Amino acid sequence: MLRYWHHPPWRMLIIAAPFTIGAVFCFYGWYSDRVIAQRQEITSGTIFVHEPANHDRYGYSFNVNQKTYSGWQVPYDDEQFMVGQVVTVHYDPLDPHNSALVDYNELSFRALGPVPLLLGGMLFVAVLIFVRRRAAPESSRLIPS
Repeated sequence: MLRYWHHPPWRMLIIAAPFTIGAVFCFYGWYSDRVIAQRQEITSGTIFVHEPANHDRYGYSFNVNQKTYSGWQVPYDDEQFMVGQVVTVHYDPLDPHNSALVDYNELSFRALGPVPLLLGGMLFVAVLIFVRRRAAPESSRLIPS
């Protein structure tokens, strides 16, 4: 009697691993930003430095409960900042070190941006595995029991 023996396609699983890990990180970022969005508070802050050589990021500082905090923001396409500009800072009241110049609801959706590409990569690898198994010679899939 013959039975099917399916060798695990380790090389294919290794190819799929970065897509899976990337999707997990994106979903974690989305979830953590959604949790903060439910409790976020806002205050005013000031842009104090601009580093064009470092991803064109801007440093800002703000005060919460008579304590000064700072953060960094890389502007998106529609955002323009200048040194000395007063900005709205969104922060986590449980940890004011966690702050942004963008609403956390928007940040959570931005975290999901790469997910369709990552899911497409996983689907591509799954189809590739299926096609390769269908194309494998019958003798390599059958072993005597």
